[in-house]
Amino acid sequence: MTQAPNSSSRSRDRRRLLAIALILAMVSALWLARDHWWPLAVSSNPYEATPAENFPVGADGIAPPAATPVDGMSADAVAAALDQVRQALIGAYLDPRMLVQHDPEPVLNLLAPDSADTVRPRFANAGYGTTLIRLAPGTTLAAPPRVSGQLGFQRVDWNGMPALDVTSNYVFAYAFGHPSGVVVIHSETHWMFPLSTSLRPSSRGMYLGRTSGYWHGMDCASASRGLTAPAPPIDRGANPAYRDPEPLDAYFDPNRPVGITSGCR
Repeated sequence: MTQAPNSSSRSRDRRRLLAIALILAMVSALWLARDHWWPLAVSSNPYEATPAENFPVGADGIAPPAATPVDGMSADAVAAALDQVRQALIGAYLDPRMLVQHDPEPVLNLLAPDSADTVRPRFANAGYGTTLIRLAPGTTLAAPPRVSGQLGFQRVDWNGMPALDVTSNYVFAYAFGHPSGVVVIHSETHWMFPLSTSLRPSSRGMYLGRTSGYWHGMDCASASRGLTAPAPPIDRGANPAYRDPEPLDAYFDPNRPVGITSGCR
C-alpha cells in the first residue's frame, strides 16, 4: 500500500525542480555567452580584457618623434636628447634594477650631477613614486609591462634661461602574478635640457623637472611609501566613502589629465 505524498514533500519537490531549472538556465546562459568568457578562462595573457592588451610591450611602447631643430639646438642634438629621455624612461619604469632592486643610479647617471644630487635624497625619502618605479617587496610580475603614450619637445624659458623641454606622457601597466592584479601608472614628466653656455660643468645635461602622475588599481599603503603593488581584496588604506568617478578604461588613456582625486586616505 502506497502513501500519498504530504504537502511538505510536495513543497520540497517543487524547490528541487526550481533549483534544477535555475541551474539549467545558468548553464545555458554561460554556454550561449561562451565566446565572451571562454577566452578569458583559458588565456595566459594577464592583460586580457583591459586596454593594455593592445599596448606595445615594454620599451617598444616608447618611440621618440622625429627630431627637428629648435633655436639653439640642431636636429641631431634634439634627437640625442630624445634618446636620452627614452633611456631614462626605460630605466625608471622597466629596468629590473629599478623595479626590483630599487636602485636609481642607472637613471641618475643620465642626469646632470646637480639634478642627480636633488633627486637622490627625495627618492630615498619615498619620493617620485609614479616616476621612479619600485615594486613592493614580495610582489612579482606575471608578464612584461605594457606601455602607451608619447614624447614631445619644445624650446622654453626655464628658470630664466633657454632650455629644451622634452615632455613624456605615458601609461605603464604592470600585471602582477603574486599577488595578482593590474596596476596602472600614468605619469607626465618634463625632462629639461638647459641651453645656456655659461653653466658650470655640474649643471650641464638633463634635469628631471616637474612631474606628476597617478596610480590606479594599487595598494594604498604601498603607494604611500612610494611603492607599487596591486590592491588587496580589502584595502585598509583606501577611503571607504570614495566613489570612482571614472570607468576603469579611462585610467589606461594617456590623453586623460594626470590630475585625479585619490581614493586613498
